Amino acid sequence: MKSPRRLFIGFGIAIGVLVIVTIALVLTTRGGNVSLLPEDTPQGTVQRFLIAVQDRDFPKAYAYLKIEERGVIVSYSDWVREIPPPFQSTPSAWKATLAATTVTGNQASVEVVVDVFRPGGPFEDPVRSQTVLFQLTKTGGTWFITTRPPLYWLY
Repeated sequence: MKSPRRLFIGFGIAIGVLVIVTIALVLTTRGGNVSLLPEDTPQGTVQRFLIAVQDRDFPKAYAYLKIEERGVIVSYSDWVREIPPPFQSTPSAWKATLAATTVTGNQASVEVVVDVFRPGGPFEDPVRSQTVLFQLTKTGGTWFITTRPPLYWLY
């Protein structure tokens, strides 16, 4: 009787150690200092927006947005209301990697690969990756994100 119980306890301890090691690796490899891209580029604008979101500096993140719906610019209060509630209370472990950028005159699109860490069951992949496309427009020498950033990937 004790042999299956010991096996079950050993398996539980191994799973616990695996989860702790995975969390430690994600937190220590999150990246420290990131070299900032020039702010007057689409990539630099998206990078600064994502850094502001990660730092939970929503007013600063909103400064990189110029979202227009039905001819009206979306206000800060309307935008911040759409931030997923779980993210407002407990930030997720995630990282973003800039991928392809396409610039055509005053329009640009920047692809970003977002890796989100979510501990799951013992047979689940704890990292979920998704490609997010940001559309930007250049106004007066400054790039602004013109599509709603899909922050749903944070929860």
